Amino acid sequence: MEPNEKVLKPEESLQIIEKMIQRTKGNLHDNSFYFLLWGWIVLIGIIGNTILANFTNFSKPYLSWLVIFIGMIINIIYSLRKGKKNNPLTHLGKVNFMVWIAFLVSYTITLVFMAKLNYNIVPIIFLLTGNATFLTGIVIKFKPVIWGGIIFWLGAIGLFTLPGNLVIFVAPLAIILGYLVPGYLLKFQNKKNA
Repeated sequence: MEPNEKVLKPEESLQIIEKMIQRTKGNLHDNSFYFLLWGWIVLIGIIGNTILANFTNFSKPYLSWLVIFIGMIINIIYSLRKGKKNNPLTHLGKVNFMVWIAFLVSYTITLVFMAKLNYNIVPIIFLLTGNATFLTGIVIKFKPVIWGGIIFWLGAIGLFTLPGNLVIFVAPLAIILGYLVPGYLLKFQNKKNA
């Protein structure tokens, strides 16, 4: 131990850790924007695809998913603006960032090989989303986000097991309960703490 190093009491160590978690929580509560953005984008894509596939003669209902590119543009612009104003990431903030990078890599691999999966990728994407959402909830210690991850896992089980006529209800419900509800609760919690 260095001569100038101060030995921390357990209570002081816990206070430092709690302050770091609160700072990370504050930074990540700002991320309610991302939950809300992607919740609405994915909801629009899935409902658009369902309506076009089941209630029209349109031959390419999957084109409704082009809305993702709008989401990507909004996401990039918001992230760049936020990055200029924001405090540096804490260790937990970096961990959370890497969780979502891992999600993005896994999501991209799934998209590249979706033909080998017979284009049945939504349950797999829900599993990946459940993982990232659940871990984000753990990092920021916010139970609605943890439950959002669990809801995505349950949605994946439903998508794998339920008959086709019920499946069209599972994905929108999981997105609403897994992304949008936790996103709005996170946003309101952030306003309350501000």
